Amino acid sequence: MTVSTTRFFHNNSELFNTLNSELKSLQSQAGTGEAELKLGANVGDISKLSAAEEKKSETNQLLSNSKRVQSDIQVLDLAFERMQNLLVRLQELAVESANDTLLPEERQRFIYEADMIKSELLDVANQQDNFGNSLFGGISGIEKPFEINSVGDVQYNGSSLARELQVTPGLSVKQNLSGLDVFQAVKSENGAFSVFEVVDDLIESLGGELNSGQTSNLFNSTSSVVLKFPNSGPEADISFKMEVDEKIVEISETVYGNDFSHLANVINASTAETGLSASFDGENQLTLTGTGQNLFVKDFEYDGDFSQEPKIEVLDVVDGKSLDLISVNNLQNSVITGKITDSFEHFASKRAEISASARRAQDAEIFAQDLIITLEENISEIRDADLASILTELEFLMTQKDAAQATFTRITSRSLFDLLG
Repeated sequence: MTVSTTRFFHNNSELFNTLNSELKSLQSQAGTGEAELKLGANVGDISKLSAAEEKKSETNQLLSNSKRVQSDIQVLDLAFERMQNLLVRLQELAVESANDTLLPEERQRFIYEADMIKSELLDVANQQDNFGNSLFGGISGIEKPFEINSVGDVQYNGSSLARELQVTPGLSVKQNLSGLDVFQAVKSENGAFSVFEVVDDLIESLGGELNSGQTSNLFNSTSSVVLKFPNSGPEADISFKMEVDEKIVEISETVYGNDFSHLANVINASTAETGLSASFDGENQLTLTGTGQNLFVKDFEYDGDFSQEPKIEVLDVVDGKSLDLISVNNLQNSVITGKITDSFEHFASKRAEISASARRAQDAEIFAQDLIITLEENISEIRDADLASILTELEFLMTQKDAAQATFTRITSRSLFDLLG
């Protein structure tokens, strides 16, 4: 009969379990090369490791954002390149069509190509990136932010704010742009305008008679002419300038129901200075009579819904023969070509803006990559096991386990008779 107790066996069992657990942990650390961090003994390292892992996860997300932004901006840059090429062709059309000897079929050819350019611009304006997001819809999420209404005008239904992605903890970069800013608010000396309106103006100008935007000298061979104005309808705002022997008379009035008498009153109010007088004959016509040697009419503007092709015709007072004409400013070839140039420069400015954003995103990507390398080194220093120390401790525990097993075997192998002697 061996000498033993239940408690004796229980204590040795716990000892062997503890030794086996520690040996297993050390063997695992030696095999993987990673230290096993315990809350009781390594609370500082655990805290540092948690912070480093969290920072690494955040930096990886910023790195992903930087790459995504660069991809989006590349698509945007290609879109602007395409639009600039379209504007170059539009400018060529405007220059080529500035000829009052064009045949109707030649004008129609220019109109057709200008209309195609408008369609292509609209196509680019509704273009999407590789993830299906609109390039020029801002944060709206609308699939097609631009649409043409029933009368052919292009309208913007997107957002005025651009979509952005964070590429560093303190910097966000635009992924796309607002179409309102890109297409509908091109700045010029005379205020903002829409790129699509410029194309419409060119098409409309090709459908009418060309003129320089200023009449010839109306008093070159006479002292009296008739100005015939477009129908005002219920209401229209009409403005123009008259240059009489280097004196300028500026007229800007609202005309109701084709009553142009107020324009005559304005002209007559300065007769003492200009020598020019006017009379209204009730048929949208003013008869001008003056003592000066020179009379030019220019800078005509019309804002109303009644006349589709607003213009001022100059008629002979005797036989009513047409002597000259002037259309509204926005249909003048020089005005249109100027606006096309402004649009091209506007696109170039926006393209430079997104190029700067791409550079910032690229710098952010490099910074994130460097930071991730540093964080991985720090994480490695915390996690890497001290193999020399582990092997020493492993050898010590194995020796301790062998000794404990030998002692346990020796004691449990003795009987009561051995003790009684």
